[in-house]
Amino acid sequence: AAAIDAASAGDAQADALVDVGGADVEGDAAPTAADYGLAGPHAVAKSTATVVVGFSSFVLHIWAPTSSGAHPVVILSPGLQQPAAAYAVYGERLASHGITALIRDDPGAFVTTPVVSADIAAVVETWLPAAHAAPSGPLAGKVDLDHIGLAGHSRGGKASAVAASVDLKGKVLGWFGLDPIDSVVLGGALARDVIGGAGIPVAMLGAAVSGACSPAADNYEVIFAASSSPAVSLTAVGAGHVQFEQASACVLCALCAPAGSADGAVVLALSVRYLTAFFARELIGDTSVGAGFDGAGFAADAQAGWVTRTMK
Repeated sequence: AAAIDAASAGDAQADALVDVGGADVEGDAAPTAADYGLAGPHAVAKSTATVVVGFSSFVLHIWAPTSSGAHPVVILSPGLQQPAAAYAVYGERLASHGITALIRDDPGAFVTTPVVSADIAAVVETWLPAAHAAPSGPLAGKVDLDHIGLAGHSRGGKASAVAASVDLKGKVLGWFGLDPIDSVVLGGALARDVIGGAGIPVAMLGAAVSGACSPAADNYEVIFAASSSPAVSLTAVGAGHVQFEQASACVLCALCAPAGSADGAVVLALSVRYLTAFFARELIGDTSVGAGFDGAGFAADAQAGWVTRTMK
């Protein structure tokens, strides 16, 4: 609970910073989407549920809009060893804009990446339909099964990209990577070998600083190069690998050296805004976000020296 409270405190700090990205800078009056750098209009309910897959189980942390009706869903997979609390800011922001977010704790280094991908597929194919059809529960009657997206950080980025491209091909509408790492460590198909056939829009925000946890040979740029259009790659200038999660809840982050020179609060705020804007575009149809996030503050962020962009 303390970790989640800390994440909420970080969210407030991130909100204050990220609003700069949506403001006019030196006369720039590009059209903007809803301000995904701030909390949206929906009240948010936080709960948990246990998912059983075969002989194992795990806990899903749920952030859901309290408004009536079915809502799109984003499943966000954490980095290796990282808890759901480190990504609570994403869950809060997505749900406040009408998108239910599901995040589990990473199962750890003794669980291979193919198992993580299979768990993601099980949530989409089995658990979500059952939760929607249940007579009661936090998601009873509240899941839009036709509008589901996947996201992930680090190992979770690879696992979710593979799930979107293979087991869940044709069943999800978009994938967003938070400095995803496409490593052979912990096994499984490489995202770079399958992402080109995913058949969905993909976007990623990566760290400019390579290091022990984000080797250049396996980073987001490798996945982007293998992606098919439409794809967008954003680089957080000066950012390190673990700055895409809440620092107060990050586990073993000191091992991911070098840390990066960017302001961690700015990096996290940008990450939350771009991820939320991407899924608002792909899952709820906010076309004002734009193909390259021009309606979500990109021009101002680029002018501030915070991000660069490559598109195809």
